[in-house]
Amino acid sequence: MATNVYLPQWGMGMNDATIIKWLTKEGDLVKKGDQLVEVESSKVNAEIESPESGKIGKILYEEGQVAKVGEILAIIIGENETLPEENNSEASKEDNSEIKLPSTSKKIKETVQITPRARKLAKELNIDISLVKGTGPNGRILDDDIKSFNSDNSKSSEIAENISGIRKVIATRMTQSNEIPSVTLVSKVVLDKFNEYQKILISEWRKDKIRPTSQDLLIKCLSNAIKKYPVFNSHYLNNEIKTFDDINIGYAFAAKQGLVVPVIKNTEKKSIIEIAKTIREYSKIEKTGFKPEHFSDGTFSITNLSSTVVDYFDPLINPPQVGIIGIGRTLNEPSIDQGELKDRKVAHISLTFDHRVVDGFPAAKFLEEIIKNINEPSIIDG
Repeated sequence: MATNVYLPQWGMGMNDATIIKWLTKEGDLVKKGDQLVEVESSKVNAEIESPESGKIGKILYEEGQVAKVGEILAIIIGENETLPEENNSEASKEDNSEIKLPSTSKKIKETVQITPRARKLAKELNIDISLVKGTGPNGRILDDDIKSFNSDNSKSSEIAENISGIRKVIATRMTQSNEIPSVTLVSKVVLDKFNEYQKILISEWRKDKIRPTSQDLLIKCLSNAIKKYPVFNSHYLNNEIKTFDDINIGYAFAAKQGLVVPVIKNTEKKSIIEIAKTIREYSKIEKTGFKPEHFSDGTFSITNLSSTVVDYFDPLINPPQVGIIGIGRTLNEPSIDQGELKDRKVAHISLTFDHRVVDGFPAAKFLEEIIKNINEPSIIDG
């Protein structure tokens, strides 16, 4: 009995994935739980397991192709079963066999002459034969032509494929974000008490061998503000607003594979040090590769550019979320304290929100609540 291998959905907002590498081939025997194929979605490399034991009867997507969620990637059959022969008549032809150009070349009606040996090699190397110039009689493609084409193009093709896989997801998200009727509010926050509390935590956390960062504190300040303004803990999807109980905050940072936004789950239940431990654990995972669960179910995001020369900016919403905050660099600002001129540390904080879900005034109050928590970070830990 045939069993289909489907592309699963890892988290809301996932629509498709790119086939990166097949770990098996047609005819191979597999056991339930064996890893079949590596796919990439939202910059994550994940492996899909076999749902049943049996034999790979048919692979429906080649490496580099994009499949939508719920589509069949492969078919598993019994060890002694066979699938009906389909589209295999060309394989049995002799050297004069002709292959039609891929459907992407809609305007070209001619055919390409290629030897069976070269055709097999092209399939193994995932080479589009319509791009190869044949050197055989009447322009027939020989196996040497395939080898030469692969040698000349493999390096640049690998770079292009890797970049497109990463940038494709980012580009899709940015396009979706630009379609949102969003508004950005910017305010200034004084960091003196925030920095003082961070120094206190340095001493308290020494036994845990963790050094607190501003990101650890900011995520907790944000989480506590969201508890008071739960509309920001929502998704806007298909003209519906869904508000969540769990506050799952994603934080953007530049990893080796590009921009990633891992999610810290249940921040409302975590102390600052528990948030810090999660971030440190994610830093270790980043070196070996994130899994889909590390990016799923985010309800709000933060992007921190405090280590750069950027003062303030308009962060882009990560749909279907309805808000994101951005932190700029720390600045020295003169101030008067009891008649004395002193320097104080300040930074700009930006809130971008979906105006379909939230109006300007409650958004301003939410930003005010975040700033209040930053001004008094000791009261938000727990």
